Amino acid sequence: MPEKQNISIIIPTYKEEKRIERCINESLFFFRNNPRVNNFEIIFVSDDAGDNTIDIIKKNLPENPELKLLVNSERLQKGFSVKRGVLEAKNAIIMFYDVDLSTPLYETNKFLDEIDNYDMLIASRGLNESNVEKQWYKAFLSRGFSILKRLMLGTDVTDTQCGFKMFKNKCKELFQLQTIKTSTFDLEILHIAKKKGFTVKELPVTWIDSDASNFSTIGNIKQCFFDVLKILNASRKGKYN
Repeated sequence: MPEKQNISIIIPTYKEEKRIERCINESLFFFRNNPRVNNFEIIFVSDDAGDNTIDIIKKNLPENPELKLLVNSERLQKGFSVKRGVLEAKNAIIMFYDVDLSTPLYETNKFLDEIDNYDMLIASRGLNESNVEKQWYKAFLSRGFSILKRLMLGTDVTDTQCGFKMFKNKCKELFQLQTIKTSTFDLEILHIAKKKGFTVKELPVTWIDSDASNFSTIGNIKQCFFDVLKILNASRKGKYN
C-alpha cells in the first residue's frame, strides 16, 4: 500500500448557500473514509456575500474538527482566498477544489499516486483522456484563452484554469509571490512555477460543467486579458525572481 498522506484542502466560497452543505458532507465522507489519507483539514475561505454560506459552514464546525473557516472582510475574490488558505495550510500535501465538485473527489487518488514525483499536479480538461461535459461556448472561449496565454506568456500547460490542483507544501513559495486576486491566479502560479523550475504535470480528469457556477465566462474574458498583461509586466520587472 502507498504511504498515507496528510492533506490540507482549500475550498474558496462566495454565494454558495445552495451547494455548500453538499460540498461539506461529501468532502468529509470522502477524506474520512479514504485509506490513502492519514490526517486532513478542510479550510473554507469565504468572501462574505451577505447570504447564508458562512452561517452554514459555522453550523458544521463544532462537530467536525477537520473543518476550518477563514472569512474575508470584503469581496477579495477567488485568487486571494486560495492564497490565504494555502498559506494557512499545515500539511505536507495541499490541494484546492471548487465547491461545485465539477471534478469528482475520487480523482484525488489519481493525484495521490503521482504527487511524490512532482511538485504540482493540475487537472486538465484539455487532455484526450479526460471526460469532459462542457457547454460549447465555454469550450470555445477556453481555447481562445489558451492561445492567448501561450502567445503572451509562453505557457505550455493545456488547461491552467481547472479548479482542481494538488501540490507539495514547498509550493507555498509560489503563492507568497502571487499578486492576482481574480480567477486568473492559476496562470500566475504556474508561470512562477515554470520560472523557478518547479515540476508540474497535467492529469486527465472527469469534469462536469456546473450550470449554477458563479463564474461568468463572457464577463470575465476582459479581466483575464488584463491579468495576463499584469503577469507579463511583473515577470519582466523581475517580481517573481
